[in-house]
Amino acid sequence: MTDDPGGTLLDTVNPEQETAPVMQSQKMGIAFYGALALVGILVFLIVFVNIPGIRASAGILLMQNTWTLHSYVDPGGFLVPAVDGAPVTARFGVDGNVSGSAGCNQYNASYITQDLTISISPPLITGRYCENPLIMQQESAYLDDLSKAVEIRVNKSNLNLYDKTGKPVLTFGVT
Repeated sequence: MTDDPGGTLLDTVNPEQETAPVMQSQKMGIAFYGALALVGILVFLIVFVNIPGIRASAGILLMQNTWTLHSYVDPGGFLVPAVDGAPVTARFGVDGNVSGSAGCNQYNASYITQDLTISISPPLITGRYCENPLIMQQESAYLDDLSKAVEIRVNKSNLNLYDKTGKPVLTFGVT
């Protein structure tokens, strides 16, 4: 800087020392990207690796609701919607029994859960005959699918049971 005869300060710029425009990525610096990476890792750990929290809440959520069947695997191996008019329900008790309506008959089976796995015994059912063949077919497939379930995924409003290949066999909603 130099003084001019009028007493004001003047900036002198050496044209050789002019700086190039600063890019946005140059302003951020390595500290910013390091902090961003740490936040990403923390989010990943909380959301995807919080398995103990998920496991603990799965058993609690399983027993808090009466579940109504939304879809099941039919004898052809396809996941199909439940038949209207004959609700299929499941209530998982703290005593290790699951019971409910299979559409026409009542059923009861024992179950065991550990983490996100489930094992359900073949259910005992009442001996009622249902006149609607669609309901009888659904009931038979439902009771068969219960025994195929080996894994659960549950939240406050949905319960999904999966077979050993990882395919859904039964999906439920809260009653």
